[in-house]
Amino acid sequence: MTITIPYIAPENKYRHSLYYLLLLFLITIVAYWPLSFHVLSLKNDALNYFLPVRHLVSESYHNNILPLWTPYLNLGYPLHGDMQSGVWNPIVQLFSFFGPYTLYTLQLETLLYIYLGGAGMFFLLKHYKVHPTANLLASVAYMLCGFNSDSAQFLNWIAGTAFLPFAILFYSRCLEEKSIKQGIYTGIALFLLFTCAYPADFILTAYVLAAMLIYHLVMAFRDKKKFFTADFFVSHLFLAVIFLVLSSPAILSYYQSLPLTERGSGASYSEAMSNSLHPALLSSYTTPLSIWKMPGVDTTDPLERNSYIGLAGIIILIAGYFIKFRSRLAIFSKWAVIIFLLFSLGKWGGLRSLAYYVMPLMNSFRHPANARMFTIFFSCLLVGFSFDSIIKQQTNQNSIKKDFLITLLVMLTVLIYSLFTPFSFFSSSSFSQLFNPNNGTGIINYLKEKLDAISFADITVINTLLQLPFFYLLYKFLIKKFNPGYFLITAIINGILFTFLFLPFTAIKKETAIGTQKIINSFLVQGYPLPNPNETLEKNSVDNEKYLEKMGCLNLYNKKIGRSDYRITPSNLLLQNSFWFDEKFRNMVMRYPLIYKADFIAAINDRSRAKDDTLSKWAFIKDIKAIEGYSKNDSVKFNLSKFEPNRIELSIKTNQASYIVLLQNYYPRWKVTVDGELTSVENTNISFMGFRIPGGEHKVVIYYEANDIRTAFIISLSLLSILLIYIVIAETKKRIKPIS
Repeated sequence: MTITIPYIAPENKYRHSLYYLLLLFLITIVAYWPLSFHVLSLKNDALNYFLPVRHLVSESYHNNILPLWTPYLNLGYPLHGDMQSGVWNPIVQLFSFFGPYTLYTLQLETLLYIYLGGAGMFFLLKHYKVHPTANLLASVAYMLCGFNSDSAQFLNWIAGTAFLPFAILFYSRCLEEKSIKQGIYTGIALFLLFTCAYPADFILTAYVLAAMLIYHLVMAFRDKKKFFTADFFVSHLFLAVIFLVLSSPAILSYYQSLPLTERGSGASYSEAMSNSLHPALLSSYTTPLSIWKMPGVDTTDPLERNSYIGLAGIIILIAGYFIKFRSRLAIFSKWAVIIFLLFSLGKWGGLRSLAYYVMPLMNSFRHPANARMFTIFFSCLLVGFSFDSIIKQQTNQNSIKKDFLITLLVMLTVLIYSLFTPFSFFSSSSFSQLFNPNNGTGIINYLKEKLDAISFADITVINTLLQLPFFYLLYKFLIKKFNPGYFLITAIINGILFTFLFLPFTAIKKETAIGTQKIINSFLVQGYPLPNPNETLEKNSVDNEKYLEKMGCLNLYNKKIGRSDYRITPSNLLLQNSFWFDEKFRNMVMRYPLIYKADFIAAINDRSRAKDDTLSKWAFIKDIKAIEGYSKNDSVKFNLSKFEPNRIELSIKTNQASYIVLLQNYYPRWKVTVDGELTSVENTNISFMGFRIPGGEHKVVIYYEANDIRTAFIISLSLLSILLIYIVIAETKKRIKPIS
């Protein structure tokens, strides 16, 4: 006898969207409560890179200085050319209005991206008239997905999850309505992806939009509908213009900077395949905790393994492949899940290898596992459409039972496999000692030691035991006694629980946010102090490695000019790398002060002639013509009056013509004036700047010339402000329409 689920009439309208947005907000706060209430601190990349760099960027903005250059990162670095620094990120710009970044600001930005992702998914599914209960299931699954839990310490990665739903929503409407308004909205969404997210996310999104366009063209051709109308071209023209104008300062910056940095030449095939998602890690859909100890998956970075969308999510996702949809986006999502899953597998899936060789820009980024973001996004879309279909239609119960059975078999397969590996926590001796520790450290420390040493078998058993009650409740509320509301509540609790369990592995450390910020404050120097002309680069770098154990490069906080051997930036300047890896020469130059007069000048290829001492200071340059008249015995006096990131002012007094070296990285935009007259800036000592001055006392200004970028920024910011005003006016006038 075939039993069917009774038809449930959908709500005749959504409640006010604010109700659902508030619910998503509360779920975010609860699921990420260690960050929401600053109980614990973000760790690793969040502290080593994003916090100190965002602090520098926000401090510049807060002091009305465009953050183009910083002298405090690896002997000078063009922040505006770093695609991950946040200089052109409007969220960072907004937060900077209230003051320089702290750890609290960084954690709020992290939560904002996670929340925006859920809100974007909500509006996308609402547009397609998905039942509110199904919408919430998909939105929460996306917001609390394993990708966000994995990548909470990588702000640009989770920024991709925040703005991808909006890009898909607005471009879908742009194709449907062919309106200028939706073209504008799509342009803004792409601008946010371009300036906030990981570069690969923008590239892959562009391909997704291109695929959507092709799909709509094919459907229009099949249905014999006219597609290429004047409205189509006008809406896409506005899309392109809005994106290009808003992104213009970033485009100008990246266009010049990328060829001068180590990643500007793209990635080799082996680099592009690095951090592929190991196929065994697909077990994270049912037993996500086990992936942290799973043997044989070392090819995937520990922070790029998790694809969890909730236990309810995977059950409904499987159901989606047995449901026939009318919605084009639902059909598109079915294929997109498979394509991006294969892409994320890297060399195992084949598609990433093919794309590397035949598709533009696919040779410019690494981390195939990052494509999990798109797999999860389209999976959650499919979950929303599938659950909507289950709620609204008479559905064969046996087909849904099969989805539960498949999920249970996957979970049990992982469990059985783990039983053939050694136990640690559940060994007889360890488990008996758990409740009677005699080592004098106390139960909490003892438990922590055991959890640190937990095995794959241990954690898989724990994960399975945690999932079984949820599995039963989900089965009960979908099969035995159909109740979508209780099913949703169970799914939300499951997502919150596992999000909290993921965080200690991936995002947070045991130190409190207050304690971490207190350490930073103890070293923090406000503003832009004048550097001590007698301190050497070596002296200013001596404490960096010790400080790295806590939260990154000390120079970015104490405002001293030094260098860290630790990779604090994702893409160093090529010249700086050449200097740093010439160890003997580097050691000599690091003993010089920030600015000095050269006692000896020679060709760069003859730098082996240099004496390894601080009594004689050398300058090695490409062009050594007209160096007569430089005297080693001639004294020079420097008097610094201003030292800001983009501008240095000083007076120099010398009796004879001198060659002056500034140990800041050479970059084409640096200019030097001597008494108001431009003089040549030369590449000196492999990576630095040198210039010549005549005898006498002179006023020297060294400045970062970027009028084109400043103009583009003013235009971009003005346009963005106008568009935001337009959006507020347009959306407040629009009534919330019911759906059927």
